[in-house]
Amino acid sequence: MIEKWLPILTRCGIFEGLQASDILDMMPCFQPAIKTYAKDDIIIRIGDLQDTFGVVLEGEIIVQKEDYSGNRLIMGTFGPTELFGEVAAFAKIGTWPNMVVANSRCQVLFLPIVKFTKPCCKICNAHQLLIENMLRIVSRKALIMNNRISYLKVKSMREKLAAFLYEQHQMTGNRTFMIPMNREQLADYLNVSRPSMSRELGRIRDEGVIDFYRSSFTIKDIEALRRMH
Repeated sequence: MIEKWLPILTRCGIFEGLQASDILDMMPCFQPAIKTYAKDDIIIRIGDLQDTFGVVLEGEIIVQKEDYSGNRLIMGTFGPTELFGEVAAFAKIGTWPNMVVANSRCQVLFLPIVKFTKPCCKICNAHQLLIENMLRIVSRKALIMNNRISYLKVKSMREKLAAFLYEQHQMTGNRTFMIPMNREQLADYLNVSRPSMSRELGRIRDEGVIDFYRSSFTIKDIEALRRMH
């Protein structure tokens, strides 16, 4: 069954530098689990015991929290080839710190973290490369979370939106890009009111700084956007 997903796994950061045959050879050692979920299914609940992390094979998942008032805070959305839960797993917290929900029908590969924290008994080059890849991915995720904290610390909604859109521009290298969230999810991600956010986006568009249609954004004046944050 894993053979079906090799085209996805060879593009996954954790397996970077490995051939499909290498990945296939490792799977008996990993003993992975592939699970299928319908849209809105709860994949992980906060506090569930954790000894694995996930790789999205198909569809999309949302990692989220809820505050004491029941407001949803989106930590991130993840699609095919992307990992989730690896930072907490690598930190050996022992339980999942966030809820994971299927944003569409999806299939997820769960891998045991213990196989990615120390070399196998053979100390093979492929396994060593996996560990190096995991360290790089966890480090990058930490930087992303640091940026996320900077969004939440900013009080002005305009500054939050400008910082987010400018970062998306830098990440893609393009003036026009798609964000992996709808309006409601973006509002939850930035921890702001959706109606207020929509009004502010409209004002920024009317000023000639950006244009947008659904999840597609175009930055028309990069310097003006940069000055906003």
